Amino acid sequence: MTEPRRARQRDRLRDPETGKWDMPELRHRLKGWAAVLVALAVVIGGGWFVGTRAWDAFMEFRTQEDYIGAEGVADVEVDVPSGSTMSQIGQLLEDADVVQSADTFLKYARTRPDEAATVQAGNYRMRTQISAEAAFDRLVDPSNIVRNTIQLREGQRVTEQVALMAELTGLPQSDFEAILADPGPLELPGWAENRPEGFLFPDTYEVGKDPSALDVMKTAVNQFKRVAEEIDFENKAAASPAGDPYRALTMASLLEREAVTNEDRVKVARVFYNRLAQGMPLQSDATVAYANNITGRVFTTQEERNSDSPYNTYKVTGWIPGPITSPARAAMEAAVNPAEGDWLYFVVVNLDTGETEFNNNLADHNASAEKLQVWCRTQAPGRCQ
Repeated sequence: MTEPRRARQRDRLRDPETGKWDMPELRHRLKGWAAVLVALAVVIGGGWFVGTRAWDAFMEFRTQEDYIGAEGVADVEVDVPSGSTMSQIGQLLEDADVVQSADTFLKYARTRPDEAATVQAGNYRMRTQISAEAAFDRLVDPSNIVRNTIQLREGQRVTEQVALMAELTGLPQSDFEAILADPGPLELPGWAENRPEGFLFPDTYEVGKDPSALDVMKTAVNQFKRVAEEIDFENKAAASPAGDPYRALTMASLLEREAVTNEDRVKVARVFYNRLAQGMPLQSDATVAYANNITGRVFTTQEERNSDSPYNTYKVTGWIPGPITSPARAAMEAAVNPAEGDWLYFVVVNLDTGETEFNNNLADHNASAEKLQVWCRTQAPGRCQ
């Protein structure tokens, strides 16, 4: 076929002689194209309809047993009691609308048995309507546990501790004070003379969702017992200059307030033991502060040191009646393992660094005390009053 003829056939919509549009042929072609487009629309539309219905049916089937994804709908907390099985946890999650099916959750948990064994009791941050897999992932991540904690700091007296515990738990302070007045339920060590001061061990505690005052205080006492057992406190106290664990704990409470470093704690312990052995007053500002119910100051005034309290170690000699704070582990260890030395005096010469000088005679001690006064005048005017 020649090229001009092929061109004329490709261009049948125009008159071959005049080049004008062949309108009858054009209308015929448009009808054909329209029919094709309509057919395509029917096919595509029908496919979309069928596909949509199929997807909806699949999702309905899928979510009969499990929700989809990890995003969920809303925040929710789920409390997992101690000793809960995976089956019980699954039911708790289903009841809270976290998972669609407790059975599906259990089946999934069984595929990860090692991780399932690590799930802790606690109150968990979860999301409603998430997959069993996503719920399981949240349970094995301890960061999702809502932890209600309190922190008791070393060197706090028991009145400060109960005020803090009341504030952080929202329980009435009177509940804690009632236990102080009748501490039998705390089950203090037998050598504690039934006095709680010093036995609420400084640490951070998880107190649970709905604690009682007794629960909180007893947790701290139990931690004291554990630490005392770990360091063999009773036996070491009996062999120390203190002679018994209650006096050793009393010494530890002084060290907690009077020394900063472990190296200084064992030396301060020796100073106090040496002074007790020689019948000298301890002259501890920490005991005077306790006698006058003072907090937040390093030094005491002459008027405060004139107190007739048995805790005023500027006037009384020998042992004070008992602990003045709750000491931490390091102070307890220092109390039963004092350094060897003949020191009778110590003084902090720099309140910022805690640098302390130890002396065995008054003249050298006075020279060290003057260093402190110079530091106070030049570095912190008014701070040493």
